[in-house]
Amino acid sequence: MSPFDYYQHKIALLERELTALKRKSKQFSWMRLLSFLAFAGFLILFFSTGRYSLFLVLSLLSLAPFTMLVNRHAKLEAEIRIVIFKLQILKEELLFLDHDYIHRDTGQSYTPINSFLANDFDLFGKGSLFQYLNRCSTRIGRMRLAENLCNPEKETAVIRAKQKAIDELRGKPDFMHDLQANGKAIPENGHEIASLQAWIDAADENSTRIRTLSLILACINIVWIILAAVQLLTWTSILWPVMVSLVVVGRQNKKIAKAHSHLRDVSDIFVKYTALFQLIEEEHFTAAHLQKLQQQLLQGEMKASIALKSLFRILSILEIRDNLLISFILNALFLLDIQTYHRLLSWKNRHKKSIRIWFSSLSEMEVLISFATFAFNNSETTAYPTIREDSFVIEAIEMGHPLLHPKVRVNNTFRITNTPSVLIITGANMAGKSTFLRTVAVNLLLAMNGAPVIAQQFEFTPCDILSSIKIQDSLSNNESYFYAELLRLKEILEHVASHPHTLVILDEILRGTNTKDKQTGSLGLLEKLISLHAMVIIATHDLSIGELETKYSGVVNNSCFEVELTNDQLFFDYKLKKGISKKLNASFLMQKMGIITDYEEKKKS
Repeated sequence: MSPFDYYQHKIALLERELTALKRKSKQFSWMRLLSFLAFAGFLILFFSTGRYSLFLVLSLLSLAPFTMLVNRHAKLEAEIRIVIFKLQILKEELLFLDHDYIHRDTGQSYTPINSFLANDFDLFGKGSLFQYLNRCSTRIGRMRLAENLCNPEKETAVIRAKQKAIDELRGKPDFMHDLQANGKAIPENGHEIASLQAWIDAADENSTRIRTLSLILACINIVWIILAAVQLLTWTSILWPVMVSLVVVGRQNKKIAKAHSHLRDVSDIFVKYTALFQLIEEEHFTAAHLQKLQQQLLQGEMKASIALKSLFRILSILEIRDNLLISFILNALFLLDIQTYHRLLSWKNRHKKSIRIWFSSLSEMEVLISFATFAFNNSETTAYPTIREDSFVIEAIEMGHPLLHPKVRVNNTFRITNTPSVLIITGANMAGKSTFLRTVAVNLLLAMNGAPVIAQQFEFTPCDILSSIKIQDSLSNNESYFYAELLRLKEILEHVASHPHTLVILDEILRGTNTKDKQTGSLGLLEKLISLHAMVIIATHDLSIGELETKYSGVVNNSCFEVELTNDQLFFDYKLKKGISKKLNASFLMQKMGIITDYEEKKKS
């Protein structure tokens, strides 16, 4: 079944399920109303018939089905929300198949992670790789995806493990959509995990004596109430232990309030994370990397989902502080805040070492799901890369850019191997040079993340990627475009000198100087990179740079994108060819647009 057929089929099933759930919800609403009316009716009869005890009993009994129906109806509404989110996800996937995704999160705020790579290869922003790949429903997942795109994996064993994990997840679309839907069910403000971590990291006083004292006082208060009830003590005498209890609670209020302030806004989000953890815990995995992530949620004293549920229950009790009257009574009699606070500390001591691991596992799972969804949607046009460790190789057969629609995408085959190695790409404006550079880089980033790539076959060696394409000047640092570019080239040379497995990608360097200066500088830079045993792909309009192939035979190779002029119209085939470009188009385009005069015609006249 094709991705399109799968999504259409699932949408039809879920729409029928949603209709049935809504019908059931409506029935529960009526039943809940009737049970409440029964409760109210029996209560009215009790008061209006001389307080006949049977009506009171019937009124109280009718509360049981009412409470049950309220709880069941709430669960049913939660199911409906999940189904609605699943439908939304599936309908969006249909848009993704048609490359309609610019309404999604751009991830622009993640650009500073690696600004050169992000800007040069459109990793973030409208129409970016992040926007196309992202299926993360949590903030930590989106951050991890951004970090993985900017700083991909280099360890061969880890990449292979991720390949197997992504390939297995690709075959579990229902699990992936369940995880996304539950993640969307409760929105985040972005500070929940930070607040939880701040509380986890905060130092706590050893207050075992206060805990013991609070238990003793609570017992005294209970005994005092019993004695007063049997008239062995007066009710007014209970004021003495109550006053002592309130003083003890008051002296602990500052640290209790501090813990509450860290956690008060995050308790609802634990419902979401509990569901996400539970989905991962209950799924069956065979890939070692997925089993490892799952095991990290299962190890320790209890499952991550159960631990979070227990924390949610504790925080629910702590929320009673917001009801001043009830809080006053419960603290006066049972020192509830101190009891709850110490339950919080006990929870922290049991699970603080696991918290980071839990959320790290979840974020990694979301990243893998993002790549697995890409693999599922593009199963007919992708292949899992082969990793080469014995030499430095990047070789692709029929490679294309994942952000281009398959209907307009033009694939190319190329190979660059060993170091030093330089591939010089010449060609006319708009012929496809820059797109080719981005195609190489983006597929290499996908490959190092364990994802399949848009190619029939792809072989690579994990490496660093450094580029100089979209250099920006800086008014704040008083840097011109040209000086900013020189600084970037200097950084590249310094990095290559100490990191031999580096792919350098350059596009029309030294644009801020005259032709002769640019030519001299470009040749000098390439010769320097050759001396450092670098692997380089450079796109340029300067045809003279192609002459390096003669000087460095076997090291430097020329390829080009050509343009054809047919019936006074330019035709681009976007196919990479051997050799140096022989056709340029800037003056032709300027003449067609009326910007300049056709000098050849002018000379003839």
